[in-house]
Amino acid sequence: MAKLLIQMPDGQEITHDLSEDITTIGRRPDNSLQIEDASISSRHAEIFFENNSFFVKDLGSTNGTYLNGGQIKKAPLTHDDELRFGSIVTQFKSLNNSGELVVDDGEAESLETQTSRRPENFTCSSPLPIVSDAADPRAMTYLLAAAAIGLLAIGGAVYKILQIPDSNF
Repeated sequence: MAKLLIQMPDGQEITHDLSEDITTIGRRPDNSLQIEDASISSRHAEIFFENNSFFVKDLGSTNGTYLNGGQIKKAPLTHDDELRFGSIVTQFKSLNNSGELVVDDGEAESLETQTSRRPENFTCSSPLPIVSDAADPRAMTYLLAAAAIGLLAIGGAVYKILQIPDSNF
């Protein structure tokens, strides 16, 4: 058994028992957990129990689902994880079979989220060439020069063919 502690913008704290196999979270009333806040999508995320673990999955929400500060698509949950749906901050509390809160002994290892972000100071040392839809102006110049030379060659050949032979032979 697990719980989700939800901190509402007005300061109210709501506790929701995660007793269903899948708990859907969103603004619409047909969700297991309805949160009426503009930053929450109509079907924002779901928390589900699978292989003796809880997981959170974003359902393509507009403002994203965050686990301990990192945006996720799907990730496992551990006791005291901070979840953010839009701007609503929640805390995941796992319970053992007797209903008691699991006490964090400080030895749990951190789980990485399934997405990563580019570091703030990242610079690419081998950038890809910029592809432009506009034609290269040099290519047009070369094309016009080749066309002019071709026309001159054709004109010269026609002139030579049509030249009247000299009768002074």
